[in-house]
Amino acid sequence: MTISLSKDVEDFLREQVRAGACADASKLVNDVLRSIRDQQTKIFDTSPELEAWLLEAADKPSTPLTSADFKDIRERVSARLRS
Repeated sequence: MTISLSKDVEDFLREQVRAGACADASKLVNDVLRSIRDQQTKIFDTSPELEAWLLEAADKPSTPLTSADFKDIRERVSARLRS
């Protein structure tokens, strides 16, 4: 199979090989694609706590998300990324 890479991706790939992130470009591309495949096929693990929370949430009425909800979500994600 032959694929075409954009210039910036090709430059990044070459830099990763030069930096020793992998033995060669083909190995790195294969590793990245396998990682994506594995993430997409991985079964979502649930804990008893998560299952209880989901069941409890399913019994509550739902409301449309508001701008404030999205702002709160963004702030919580940003806080997690900072820590």
